[in-house]
Amino acid sequence: MAVVAILVSLSAVAAAGKDLTLSARSGEFNASTLGSAASSTAIAGSFRIVSFFGTGAWPPAAYMGIHQGSNRDNSVQVLATRNREADHFLVVGYRLVVDGKEVKVASLENVPLAATVRMSVVFKDGVAVIRVNGGNPVEVRTPFREVAPYISVSSGRAEFVIDP
Repeated sequence: MAVVAILVSLSAVAAAGKDLTLSARSGEFNASTLGSAASSTAIAGSFRIVSFFGTGAWPPAAYMGIHQGSNRDNSVQVLATRNREADHFLVVGYRLVVDGKEVKVASLENVPLAATVRMSVVFKDGVAVIRVNGGNPVEVRTPFREVAPYISVSSGRAEFVIDP
């Protein structure tokens, strides 16, 4: 029941079923916050990278997740990245970033370059529950108290669908 209430609040925050595209030139990053910070929130939907503008130093990636504060130095992200230009797949996983440093990083699966990644993050009481491509939920404990849902892209262009 609590998950239903959180997802209902998400639909108000994310403007009910939004389709968005973000682009970032090679070596750059672009992000969009989708709502106000709250002590419990959720983001669910899908994303796919449609163009790759990578560099060895900053590979193309698309992200959906939550962040605390005015930037993403404190965040939990589901991401898909093409680590090397020669790779014919994306690595899909998640990471916890605290004070701008990766505290926890986990790869979950490899998918084709054109794959659409389905995901959800439900946040409550400092815990983010992540689900990717119908897999088992993963619980990530954070020091965060209030977060906002967001999407982002680096070194490429990505399409996002935010579920209502």
